[in-house]
Amino acid sequence: MNQGAEKIKADRNRRSFFLLTVIAFLLPVFIQANAPSQANALDWSRIASLKPELKVLVLVESERGLLLQDIATLGELGLVPADRDPALLIGLRKVTFSTKLKNWMNRRGLPHHLKGKLLDRFMMSGIYRLGFKIEKEGYHGPLVLEITTPRDSFGKYLLSSENIIQPQVPSKTYTDTGGNRWLRVDYPELRHGQVIKLFSAFRYLVDMKTLLDHDLMLVDQLQDGPIPEEIQPFQDSGYKIDARLPQAVAWALQGKSGSPHVRSEYRRLTKFLKDAVAYDTKKRDQYFGGRAIYSDLDEMYQEIEVTLSRRLGACPDTTLLECAFLRARGIPCRIDGRFGHFFSVLYVPGRGWMSTSVTPTGIPLFVAPGPDHIPYQKWRPDIPLKTILLAAPIRIEPVED
Repeated sequence: MNQGAEKIKADRNRRSFFLLTVIAFLLPVFIQANAPSQANALDWSRIASLKPELKVLVLVESERGLLLQDIATLGELGLVPADRDPALLIGLRKVTFSTKLKNWMNRRGLPHHLKGKLLDRFMMSGIYRLGFKIEKEGYHGPLVLEITTPRDSFGKYLLSSENIIQPQVPSKTYTDTGGNRWLRVDYPELRHGQVIKLFSAFRYLVDMKTLLDHDLMLVDQLQDGPIPEEIQPFQDSGYKIDARLPQAVAWALQGKSGSPHVRSEYRRLTKFLKDAVAYDTKKRDQYFGGRAIYSDLDEMYQEIEVTLSRRLGACPDTTLLECAFLRARGIPCRIDGRFGHFFSVLYVPGRGWMSTSVTPTGIPLFVAPGPDHIPYQKWRPDIPLKTILLAAPIRIEPVED
């Protein structure tokens, strides 16, 4: 071998040795930086003791393709498929199931060929579908329609989204001060009986640690603190939220003196409302069953005095009621909404906004940008529209550690 070849070989060996040395030095650092921190790991036992009904996702892995008997066995343990029909699970070796946390923590052993683990992080994708039908007899004219589309929320990071509206016309999107993502379409001419459909594709990264850090039922309020100036308006009355309502003031005065413990006061309120207001299943079924007709979606949110007098209301109504009572107690409250549900979000000094309703697979659509109640859909002119389509099927993909 000549001297030139020997020199090239020696240089190559030196570069290889240097590269291996660098890898050996950096690999432990990389592993440590990317490994789950014990300090940040979820304490599922503590969570189960405080919130046993929490919906969680479980990744089940099988040594062989799943059989019908496997699905039945898992069903007996309270595990149901999280994102597909059970018939589509046959033959799969990895499947995500949904269950209550108490079911998982108290389960008996899985069959020897199955193993499962709670998901801390996962990807969620799907299509939010919404449809309207024009119900005004003889109508022939314009329609300006604005709809909120999937957005970010606590522990749910919107990675991508796109919208299609039918009939197709030029549209625009904008984000309001609360971070809501609105789609606006201007139809120059529509007729009675015509159908409008929105399809909004979404893809989220869901981090359970961050999500549960904003769950009011899991927070330990260690200290009181001042309410920041920008949060103070959420203590006052707002549109359809009357903090001076006599029933709300009377309930507030029954609380302990001093600064309120937010979680305890919310629990006290839910107990009070459970006895005072029954859930309006008919209203829910009409809306999701494609039979509800509104000329203005604000009509769906019942006045709190009516809810109390009727002793009946669905989640749009009871959420307004919760905010009125909590604000009367000096607790900042705002309204939040995801696909299928409305709920309240409360401000805890030193911790920020905390949710009263956490579910891993909920699709965030709306949060009130201010102390006033604002519907998550609006249109002009005020003509009756029937909601004929409301669906949001999802797909779950575990994020490997």
